[in-house]
Amino acid sequence: MGETYFMLVINQKRTCDATNTEVKPVPSTWRAEVETLLDARGYDLNGYRLDK
Repeated sequence: MGETYFMLVINQKRTCDATNTEVKPVPSTWRAEVETLLDARGYDLNGYRLDK
C-alpha cells in the first residue's frame, strides 16, 4: 500500500503535506512510509521532484 500511495502522491492525487488542503492526505497509518519513499526517490511531500 505504501507504494500505491507513493504513486498517488507523485501524480498529485494525494499529499503528505499537512498544509496542502487542495488534495486529500495520505492516511496517517501510511504517511511515514510514503514520506520515506518520497525522500529516498527525490520528491517533496506534494510529489514534486526536488532538484538535488
